[in-house]
Amino acid sequence: MEYAVQLILIFVLLMMLRVPIAVSMGLASLTGFLLIDFNLSAVAGQLYTAVASTSLLTIPGYILAGAIMANGGISRYLLDALRAWIGHVPGGIAIATVLACALFAAITGSSSATIAAVGGLMIPAMTESNYRKPFSMGLVSSAGSLGILIPPSIPMILYATIAGVSIAKLFAAGMLPGFIVVLLFTVYIIGYSIIHKQRAEQTDSRDRFKKTLKALPALFLPVAILGSIYSGILTATEASAFACVYALFVSTIIYREYTWEKCKSAVMEAAKSTATIMMIITACSMFSLFLTTTRVPHQILQMVAESQLSAVSLVMICNVILLVLGCFMDGVSIMLIAAPLMVPIVKGMGYDLIQFGIVMTMGIQVGQITPPVGMNLFMVSGMEHEPVADVIKGAMPFLMILIFSWILITLVPGITNLTSMFFN
Repeated sequence: MEYAVQLILIFVLLMMLRVPIAVSMGLASLTGFLLIDFNLSAVAGQLYTAVASTSLLTIPGYILAGAIMANGGISRYLLDALRAWIGHVPGGIAIATVLACALFAAITGSSSATIAAVGGLMIPAMTESNYRKPFSMGLVSSAGSLGILIPPSIPMILYATIAGVSIAKLFAAGMLPGFIVVLLFTVYIIGYSIIHKQRAEQTDSRDRFKKTLKALPALFLPVAILGSIYSGILTATEASAFACVYALFVSTIIYREYTWEKCKSAVMEAAKSTATIMMIITACSMFSLFLTTTRVPHQILQMVAESQLSAVSLVMICNVILLVLGCFMDGVSIMLIAAPLMVPIVKGMGYDLIQFGIVMTMGIQVGQITPPVGMNLFMVSGMEHEPVADVIKGAMPFLMILIFSWILITLVPGITNLTSMFFN
């Protein structure tokens, strides 16, 4: 335990010096191995094993699919169809933004890709409809976090790899919590729009069907991805490859808005994101190996057993830790650092690992919009060239909703069990 504390202190010090997370974790772990005189050749083998998992092939697939969708016309046609159907109800355009984020979440598995695809179109549209700019930015940053809760989800894929659970069952367990968050966001938006007397858009029934027909190829994609996984036709990895091919086909052949330059840009963007994630994975695998070697999870579990904490109390403590980490780190890093330590402990307490995967994912989701370093807040701030304080102000009500949903899912495990059992 003493060496683990030293490792964490070195990691925190390097982070404070603004050293990249992967480098900070790698150097801290290497120092830890030198302190305990560990065979470094075994560390090299661990680095290869960490990225040699077939389940991790899913990640570049969904990242590339999201990059293709962001500038291939798919996002615009989906949003046009949603606005045509619900633009006339109170808060219609804001609700359409939430639903669009939910649809993109079901394709890309990434918050950043969801915000990139939806934010650039909907923030100006909401501002033109007399919504306050902080509200519009806060809504997009919050609804964009659905990208890691609604399956497929990159953090869920990482958790499934670490915990050794079924990706398909974990995806299924995230469906109902995602729906609950969308529903609560929608209720709040309707109330907000009525109180602030937001004007609704004028829609034409003929225009609705025309725009829906235009958006059908794009609407088919999330259905095809999730349907193929749960029906057993494709694995999650194969579905990610299918998502890339289908998104490219729709953008190039059907909508004819994809150019060679856009394709090169999407590939470069996906390659950079994938490389960053893989670097963090290898560094965190060293951290995980160090913890296992020094028996830190076993020692913590022994301490928990002696304290006679219940499994739910332990998970609530984990939630507090995730909330603190979310204030300073991105979701991928949190999952890769926290899961190897938390999973053995909650498993030893008899807590369901599928349920805990959703709890961890929602904790990361909350962290995406938690000041001072919520990644979604800064992404929207950069997109709109507005102070991050304005984004935080608009996101606060949605953050409270997310925290309420997180606590609800933690205390009522039956919510996740409903869908995970159905797709068993």
